[in-house]
Amino acid sequence: MSWTDSATVKKHLMQSDVAVGSVENEEHTLWGTDSVQLNSAVITSGSEEVKTMDLNTPYEEGSQILNGYNWRALDHSDIVPGSVVVTDDALRSTVHIEGTDYVVDYEEGNIRRAVGGSIGDGAEVYIWYLYYTVHIKDTDYTIDYTSGALTRINGGGIANGGIVYVDYTTTASTIPDALISEAITEAEDKILARLAEGYDAGSSDQGLKTGATELAIAIICNAKAMDIMNRLHSNSSDDMTEQWREMSLRYQNQAWNTLSRFLAKPAIRSAKTQVNMNLHR
Repeated sequence: MSWTDSATVKKHLMQSDVAVGSVENEEHTLWGTDSVQLNSAVITSGSEEVKTMDLNTPYEEGSQILNGYNWRALDHSDIVPGSVVVTDDALRSTVHIEGTDYVVDYEEGNIRRAVGGSIGDGAEVYIWYLYYTVHIKDTDYTIDYTSGALTRINGGGIANGGIVYVDYTTTASTIPDALISEAITEAEDKILARLAEGYDAGSSDQGLKTGATELAIAIICNAKAMDIMNRLHSNSSDDMTEQWREMSLRYQNQAWNTLSRFLAKPAIRSAKTQVNMNLHR
């Protein structure tokens, strides 16, 4: 029998800080059809939003009436953070303060009064802001979700040499199923080779299931660290490599601690532990 499965391993990976995350407004310059490397190499398919800021001057929304604390829709979504100006008249006699007098939902393009602010209920305000142009995959750009490579398409909506701002998420679901399957097989083989008398492949103790899951995750994290180190060369990729390595070590130690009562002899905790022990001899 198998002590763990792909669904269980993925669930645990998706709860980890490294395997799941969101990135907003990562800045890159796109020249010709040369690819740029995003800071992550495990992009969730369809999660990206590639934007440019094409306005030379702020967009004038004009007047809006803000009632209660209800959201009021602006003409555009994907507002540039920090670019909103709200005044009490078109001459900008009084400029209101964001977060104190009003609140903005940048992504959806909504605005409302802030509790305790200086904008009265039903007051008329005048609004200016910048907003992003959101571009279309396979028309304006291409993206490789596995490698994290982003490429401009000639003739699309992104100018040559244009600065893009990229939002995306990373998730364990982008880790290949084949890698997860191989890690489970390797983890369970290692456990079987160390089982104490009275336990075998048919044992169904919860500790064996938990330990197998943890050890498989450790193997996956180590594989991801090696993959990023071999393919990407930047400060950000070094940081990602170190995060995967640290998580691999954490899960490896956790796994052998969980499994220790089922093993014929104490498990070796980690390569790091072995080195430290040798140094103190």
